[in-house]
Amino acid sequence: MKLSTTDYWDNIKKSAECITNAEKLLIGVGAGLTASGGLNYTDASLAEKWYPEYFEQGKKSIIEIMSDFWVTTINKENDVFFWGFWARHIWHIRYEPQALKPYLDLFSIASGKDYFICSTNVDGQLEKAGFDKSLIFAPQGDYALFQCSKPCSQDVYNNNEIIETMIKNMVSPLAICSDDIPYCPKCGSYLMPNLRCDDTFVETPHIKNVDTYKTFIQNAFENKIVLLELGVGFNTPVIIRYPFEAITLQYPNAKLIRINIANDTISEKIDNKSIFIKEDIGKVLADILNKL
Repeated sequence: MKLSTTDYWDNIKKSAECITNAEKLLIGVGAGLTASGGLNYTDASLAEKWYPEYFEQGKKSIIEIMSDFWVTTINKENDVFFWGFWARHIWHIRYEPQALKPYLDLFSIASGKDYFICSTNVDGQLEKAGFDKSLIFAPQGDYALFQCSKPCSQDVYNNNEIIETMIKNMVSPLAICSDDIPYCPKCGSYLMPNLRCDDTFVETPHIKNVDTYKTFIQNAFENKIVLLELGVGFNTPVIIRYPFEAITLQYPNAKLIRINIANDTISEKIDNKSIFIKEDIGKVLADILNKL
């Protein structure tokens, strides 16, 4: 493995030129893109601002807090507290924010290009920025949806009004009103956030674009294709990271642009077909956009 140390502005110029000349643009979006817009799950100041009660208990990040309320832990003893966290979290991440600037800049970069997006994010930012949902493959779920916890069907339910009601009627900073606990309209089991965490995940709504995604990739073999990878780590590397590297290796005219604030690497097998920029993603996208 070889760490890229090429000059930042040279990489910005090269990235802009690659995107300008690309016949197809495949975009991979990970949690780092949302974090660069200010919604960072590891940011202690954000955890303190949104969840001071948990912060005082010693939980210094949203990730730490979430670990106590993961979607398989709901039961009659903790259901009002489970939703006390999740209602606020879904509101803060999915409904309260407008489109973040990195996403708006990404939309400007992609506009006019033949693009497709694969995303592991569940926060709705791509749609808020204006991207066409039919051109997004997002297999991990959506904070805007609930599903049956069994599940008894492949149905999902929009939760905007439910979340708003939970927030409005909270009996304490930690608990919702028991009357607002959501139950499946078909079987009466708990409803849950529609997130991929185990084999109960309802994935049907999220894999409907998978064939379109595969066709986009297959049809790009002879094209100048740029793979723009944004804030993708190693939590689920088989969804974006590894496939993007494989495409870069196998496709003769492919170019990988990997942008991540974290220390990262580029395989020596594709080093000559790749650009790695270690910097805040929002800054990088803004700088690339200015060069287009």
